[in-house]
Amino acid sequence: MTKQIKFLFTITLVLLSTIANSQSSEILKLEEKNAYQYKSYYEDGNIKSAIGFYAKNPFSSVEIFEANLKKYKVKYHGEQKEFYQNGQLKEIVIYQKGKVIEFMKQYFEDGEEYSVPTDEMPVFQFDVQKQNIWFGKKIKEIESKYNIQLEGKGIIALEISKDGTIKSVKVKAPDETQKKYLLEIGKQIEVQKPAIKDGKEIGTRFGFRIEL
Repeated sequence: MTKQIKFLFTITLVLLSTIANSQSSEILKLEEKNAYQYKSYYEDGNIKSAIGFYAKNPFSSVEIFEANLKKYKVKYHGEQKEFYQNGQLKEIVIYQKGKVIEFMKQYFEDGEEYSVPTDEMPVFQFDVQKQNIWFGKKIKEIESKYNIQLEGKGIIALEISKDGTIKSVKVKAPDETQKKYLLEIGKQIEVQKPAIKDGKEIGTRFGFRIEL
């Protein structure tokens, strides 16, 4: 099965797929040597994510790839996109063999952008490439503090001034209780260096998508 879509590379071959409704996920071989793309779908068939990656040896199954993805053992390469179920783009970032070459743009479900492209993203007290580790630790602290179990997904969006001061913290989550806990986590984020554009420090908006 071949699909034509406009991404960084032209898709040439479907390697692996699993079926659910139409299909739940698949891995595509790209024209570039050792370049692949993983795609997952919602139950209604709408695209959920498209992740470019680099691998000298192909994964033997989608399941093995997904297990490595959860363990952060995948070398991203090309476009990484995630979508809301309504088809709206949620997030896009471009990599080259594991390194970010075009920083993340993120959007709310109504299409409003909540991160602003810069030449250099803000520097936080954690490595943004490993942000899931920091947020995972903070989520566990919240769960222990309040004796709760958090589930679902949310967004923490920061408005950052050109001197690195965080002017506002906004959150989006399925319910008000989760919003309260996300806001508590968001207020613990510190900016060590503001964003840079054209060699100058600038104010920006930056968002984190959280898996609870």
